[in-house]
Amino acid sequence: MPRSKIELRHVRYIIAAAESGSFRRAAQDLGVEQSAISRRIRDVEDEIGAQLFRRHPAGVDLTDIGKQFLNQAAPGARQIGSALDGARTVANRGRHLRIGVFGPLTMGFLSELFGAFRGDRPGVRLWFSEGSCPELIAAVRREQLDVGVVAEASPGKGFDVTHLWAEPVYVALPDGDPLADQKALRWNDLRDRHFVVTDLPTGDFAKGYLMRNLQTSTGDLQIEQLSVTRESLMQIVAHGDGVTIAGSAHVRHGLPGIAFRRIEDAVLRYGAVHPRGALHRNLERLLALAKSFSERDDAWFARQRLMRPEHRRVPHVDSHRGARGRTPDRLQ
Repeated sequence: MPRSKIELRHVRYIIAAAESGSFRRAAQDLGVEQSAISRRIRDVEDEIGAQLFRRHPAGVDLTDIGKQFLNQAAPGARQIGSALDGARTVANRGRHLRIGVFGPLTMGFLSELFGAFRGDRPGVRLWFSEGSCPELIAAVRREQLDVGVVAEASPGKGFDVTHLWAEPVYVALPDGDPLADQKALRWNDLRDRHFVVTDLPTGDFAKGYLMRNLQTSTGDLQIEQLSVTRESLMQIVAHGDGVTIAGSAHVRHGLPGIAFRRIEDAVLRYGAVHPRGALHRNLERLLALAKSFSERDDAWFARQRLMRPEHRRVPHVDSHRGARGRTPDRLQ
């Protein structure tokens, strides 16, 4: 069979001319010269040996042969265009990663992880956004994010969690608070305290977490949600206007006027939520690096005030009460 010289652009030009009824308007719509439209359509007409369009002063109309040609060629051209758009979307994913994070990027694990990824894949841009855990999981499910780093959350069917690290929960108290004299505290020690949290996603999480763990009636809870940043919240605590809960990032750096005390058996587990199954190469590489970080020795985690996901907690033994409630044996 003779080899045709007709290309996809020939069909695109015919479709544009048929839809606009004019070679000139088709050229404007496609951003090309009118002569290019006329020449390519003439190429097709010469190859099939018949006219596709009737030319007249007001523009052009399809002939019967032109209508038959377009009815058969247009669906294929549109399918190829759709395939190209899909391939372009996948290719663009290879040049950036959309990452949602619950909490600050200054968290020791994430700071080192993303630094290592940038060194490994310098051509890949990282796009970050913060949100609540439910918001991030929903964004991953809608394919608006490639991965979401969340705390204490389950992504649901069709998605997986790569466990990254666990960390103790601390209460931030003003220096001089009587509870600051204790090395560690229990939830019972905090039931009558006035807690302050932000109205940011981390504050919403903190409020829900406190409500679950203080185990008291809603009317007795003293949790005030303020329109301030995390940094301003800590200043409010330092001035003695309330207490709050904090993670390892704040404790590691320390803040003037504030004492951090660990809450016994209070642990948060962080993980990366992502689609189940085959992943594109940059996300796969990021998760591989995250896994290698999770497998570091306990000394590195201790310096960061974190715990490895597989770290086993030893139950606290109180000489008066015996073995107390423990966190799940495996933090994963």
